[in-house]
Amino acid sequence: MFSWLKKDDAEENTEKSDYVTIEPDFRDSDAREILDCIKEEYGLDYRRQEAVTLRKIERFAQKHGFDSFKALANAIKNSKSLETSLINSLTVGETYFYREIDQIKILAQKIYTNGYSRVLSAPCSSGEEVYSILLYLQTNHSIPPSLHITGIDINTEALSRAQKGCYSQRSVSQLPADIIDNHFIQKDREYCIKTALKRYTSFVYRNIFDPQFHLLGKFDAVLSRNMMIYFTDDEKRRAVSQLQSVLKPGGLLFLGHADISFVPEGFEKLHSKSTIYYRLKERK
Repeated sequence: MFSWLKKDDAEENTEKSDYVTIEPDFRDSDAREILDCIKEEYGLDYRRQEAVTLRKIERFAQKHGFDSFKALANAIKNSKSLETSLINSLTVGETYFYREIDQIKILAQKIYTNGYSRVLSAPCSSGEEVYSILLYLQTNHSIPPSLHITGIDINTEALSRAQKGCYSQRSVSQLPADIIDNHFIQKDREYCIKTALKRYTSFVYRNIFDPQFHLLGKFDAVLSRNMMIYFTDDEKRRAVSQLQSVLKPGGLLFLGHADISFVPEGFEKLHSKSTIYYRLKERK
């Protein structure tokens, strides 16, 4: 019965032989091309975290159906979206509101007293830094109507979260309860920034090493905190040069405490209690 469904042994064995199982071949030496491209285009140098980074790339490759670093490298050459997805998987940074608050306090004072109206957050990650500035201003005085804060990043998923403005309880854990009550709307398990604050912001994809980076315009202050920890000294100087190209004379540059070990050329180092920052020298 139903003999037409049954295949004879010879036919079945022939079909089985047509399927060849390809074993994954993730040799660390083959990943150098990917790491070199990431370093050249984005400045990210993962040599100090190479073992961990290679395993992340390996998991990414397998998730997307590739059985070797070579296969992934070849595919990335022909797919910008795949490259973007890989960068997203490698640049997931943990941040929270009011991080390194002393620098935000200094910036807020300059916004009040010097009339700063354009501020750049580079990178902005998922937007906590941008909104922290606005929350501090609103809580301690008011937000000047002319103020606009631009956030840039190479992680498109982080930018999407920044535009949405919704965060976990962990992200808002450093905020006073009254700020959360007054400026967030709780939706399920997330805390979402009220629309009133979003009108002072814009979030855009931008690579700091893009030759057209200077077209962002000129800013009174730039925050670039904890980005350069993955850069070599040469790339740090190159990055600072790019940031300098969008700073107004006398503008302020805020970096993370571990970002650089030198005073950037063309800047003067300023101290304020527990933090340092830099001012772009004005040309004489």
